Amino acid sequence: MLPLGLGRPEELLELEEMLEEPKQLKPDIREEPSLELEEEEHEEGEAVERTGTVQVQTMKIGEHEVVEEIVEGEDVSYLKCVRCGMTVRLDEVSKLSETKCIETQVVTKTVTESKTVELKTCGYCGGEAIGLYPVEYVDNNPIEVPVCGQCAGKIEETYLKARPNMTGLTRKARVRCRHPLEASRKVAWHHYTATWYVGDEKGIWPCPACGAGFDRILEAVKHFTERHPELPARSGREYIIGVGEVSRTWQGYYCPTCGLLYESEVALKEHYKTHGGG
Repeated sequence: MLPLGLGRPEELLELEEMLEEPKQLKPDIREEPSLELEEEEHEEGEAVERTGTVQVQTMKIGEHEVVEEIVEGEDVSYLKCVRCGMTVRLDEVSKLSETKCIETQVVTKTVTESKTVELKTCGYCGGEAIGLYPVEYVDNNPIEVPVCGQCAGKIEETYLKARPNMTGLTRKARVRCRHPLEASRKVAWHHYTATWYVGDEKGIWPCPACGAGFDRILEAVKHFTERHPELPARSGREYIIGVGEVSRTWQGYYCPTCGLLYESEVALKEHYKTHGGG
């Protein structure tokens, strides 16, 4: 080490003095746990003790939507309906199946009452409806509309007057179709189902497919639409030897000259001879 006062830089002197100072031990400082954290943990512990219940899962039993609850200190869990609040022990679960959910009953009753109100109003005139009938069609799909007695009568009157038209043999002339019983019975034509309806002597309208009887034409149409939806699809044109191309439906064949309906090819051929054919 150089003697003092020989022109050593002051920075070097200060460095040596710092090196010669005894090392000071850093005090062992431990952070005390946060008081706020302890208070939060304490509050959470109290909340758990106060609750004592843990929701595990949800399920549906009968009309009830239940939650299983495990209560501390008890060996049996409970099932509680989240809709009506009914609570039973797990070993008494049969009570849920036997008891209807009050809220479900209220909702069902409300929906039923709403439908009843809708049925009471005619979709055409606003009068009191007598029932729902397939009187309108969208893309050949029936749409049921509430109809009153007066409007139902007007609709049925159009069915009684309606008659289908078909293309004749030349495909240029249109031939008006006829039903063989229209001279002696009331006959109605329903365009959307391409079906004839014939009333009997007592004023009953039987289903043309199964014979079930109804007081109104609309009732018969509704029944036919719901029970025999596959039959109208059989309509089209067919070539018959000795007659030519004719129009047909599931009910029979139309004479290409006069439009009269016949149930079979044989009957149509015999009739066609009266027109000079065959």
